[in-house]
Amino acid sequence: MEPLEQLRARISGFPGYDTYLALRRSDEYVRSYLGEALTDMAARCPLPPEQQVRLDALVLRVAFADPKDFNPHEAVGAGDGSPNDGGAVAVADLATVDAADRAGAVDSASAASYLDGVTVVLDERDATLRAAALKTP
Repeated sequence: MEPLEQLRARISGFPGYDTYLALRRSDEYVRSYLGEALTDMAARCPLPPEQQVRLDALVLRVAFADPKDFNPHEAVGAGDGSPNDGGAVAVADLATVDAADRAGAVDSASAASYLDGVTVVLDERDATLRAAALKTP
């Protein structure tokens, strides 16, 4: 199954990448999906203060879009109205959703490693979004 199909199967109403608005909404859906998983993890998994600070910072990070990640003149695709599978952005979004799905298995002993992994996934996702925004028509 392609990344876009997997995202649509796992996130109800996932908009895709065909237009600038769809790209922005997809970003919001993915960030929200991870934010909810992190919040649920925080509620069930007691963490030492330094890890709680890291988790809180990640929740705040996914709460808001970074405007540098988007180019308002161009969606991820060709911009010609043809269907767009999202390419590298969809792959990065799927990795983020996969990380979110792993949150349910995290306990206090594995939290630090999990938070490290989430940080890496988000850094890679941000880089992918920025690279897509820099593409010229």
